Amino acid sequence: MPARFPFSSRRIRHALLLSAAAAACAAPLLAVHAEPTPNGLHKVRNIHRLESGEPYALVRADSRMSMTGNNVSSEQLEALKGSVQGEFFWFRKDGKEYIVQDAATLARVRQAWAPMEKTGAEMEKHGQEMGRHGKAMGDYGSEMALAAATLNKAKMEAIGKQMEEAGKPMEAIGKQMEALGERMEAQQKDADKATRGIIDESVASGVARPAPKRS
Repeated sequence: MPARFPFSSRRIRHALLLSAAAAACAAPLLAVHAEPTPNGLHKVRNIHRLESGEPYALVRADSRMSMTGNNVSSEQLEALKGSVQGEFFWFRKDGKEYIVQDAATLARVRQAWAPMEKTGAEMEKHGQEMGRHGKAMGDYGSEMALAAATLNKAKMEAIGKQMEEAGKPMEAIGKQMEALGERMEAQQKDADKATRGIIDESVASGVARPAPKRS
C-alpha cells in the first residue's frame, strides 16, 4: 500500500516549480557576452535580434559592439574595424553597406538605445539575484530528494516549508523581471524605429559613405 505523506504536495510542487523558474529567469533578455582581447581587456557585445529589417551595428572606440538584426556576425565587423579608425555606425540598406562617423549621428544612435541599455542593466541585476535564489532552491531540492529516498516524512515537511519561504522573494523578483521585459520590448521597438530613421537621413544627406571592403 503506498505511503501517505502528511505534508502538502501542492506546497512542494510549487517550491520545485519556483526552483526551475529561477534558472530560466536568470538568463538575461539581452544576449551579452565578453571576450578577451590581446591586451587582456574585454569587449562587450550587446546583440539584439529582430524579426525583420536589415542589420546595423554601433562599434565603439573602446571595442564595445552593439549589433541589431540578422545576417551579420561580429567577425565580419571585426574585419571591417581594420579599415576604419575610431567609433563608427555600420548598416546595410537595400543590400549595400555603409558607415557613418559623424559625431552628431553617432550620438543620436547612442541616445536611441540608451533607455534599453539602462533597463537591460536592471534586468541583468535581477537575473543574477534570481540565480542566487535558484541555487539555494536547488540545494533544498537535493535535500528533499534525499529525504524522499529515505521516506523521512518530517524532514520532507520541514524542507517543503523552507522552500516555500525561499520562493517568496523569487516570485517578487519574477514579477519585476516580467515588467522589465515588457518595458525592454517597447524600448527596443522605439529604438529600432528611431535608428532606421537615422539611417534613412544619413543616406539621404550624404553623411553615410560606402563601407570599405572587408579583407
